[in-house]
Amino acid sequence: MIRTIVRGIGAALALAGVAFIGWRFAHAGVWQQVTGSAYAGRLLGLGLIATVVYLAGLCAMGIAWWSVQSAYMRQRPPLRPFLAVYATTQFAKYLPGNVGHFVGRHVLLRRHGVEHAALVMGTLTEAGFLVFAALVWAASDLRVLLPRVASGISSWQVLAIEVAALFIVVFVLQACRRRNARLAALVPLHAPWRLLAVLPLHLFLFATMAATLMIPAQAFPISPNAVWMLPAAAATSWIAGFLVIGAPAGIGVREAVFVAVLHGRLPESDILLLAAAFRIATFGGDVLFLLLGLLLGGRRYENEARPAALDEPA
Repeated sequence: MIRTIVRGIGAALALAGVAFIGWRFAHAGVWQQVTGSAYAGRLLGLGLIATVVYLAGLCAMGIAWWSVQSAYMRQRPPLRPFLAVYATTQFAKYLPGNVGHFVGRHVLLRRHGVEHAALVMGTLTEAGFLVFAALVWAASDLRVLLPRVASGISSWQVLAIEVAALFIVVFVLQACRRRNARLAALVPLHAPWRLLAVLPLHLFLFATMAATLMIPAQAFPISPNAVWMLPAAAATSWIAGFLVIGAPAGIGVREAVFVAVLHGRLPESDILLLAAAFRIATFGGDVLFLLLGLLLGGRRYENEARPAALDEPA
């Protein structure tokens, strides 16, 4: 009974959060930018397709997080309850402070017996992999964030450097853990091979993010060359929003960087409209992901036998 009440309160808060962000978009004029434009009808239709595409990327990100968290546990936990936790807490990134999703996951999985050290390391590792994946996609526009970065670096070069660095870090870390019991307790990396799928899954996430931007762009009279600039712009603006602490889901920060990256390549009015359409599509994907999480964590699953792996100490 208590668990049902708590779940109902959580669902109500989540839906209240959706309503709050919807109001905030309306107050900032995001909805009006799209619905009041000359491209409104086509933008809305393409935006629905983009929303579903982005949802696929969010599912990949949830599976990647499960893989990360599994690496810090002695036994690989079942996917469904972990994905449910991830999907239902991810929407909290829209709350002020941009840390609600991290706190929510930590609290919920501590109740399932996952140790504090495993959760902290899982959060830090996921953040690192996300930035690495974004840097691969943003390679051509890195000078916007890092003006001193040498020009001409390719995505493949960035990827090769990152893969080499990851293997070196894991090898050195595991060697140090074997010699230092305290480090082994702080960094309980029991199954590093489970991290192998994480970077590809995050690269797929940013591929869907690029598509989420490129699909609505078809509503504009944009040249093919300009359309292919959008994936790097999406990744670069994501990095900026992620690194600026306190901005809920990077709102405002990502749009500003997006405009800066595409300045001079597209008419400014089209850039602003495309940024609004992209934000609405990603917000819609987050709402669908939240609903998926609520579905995966419904009462039917609560009545099943509790997986033993969830209670395994990390």
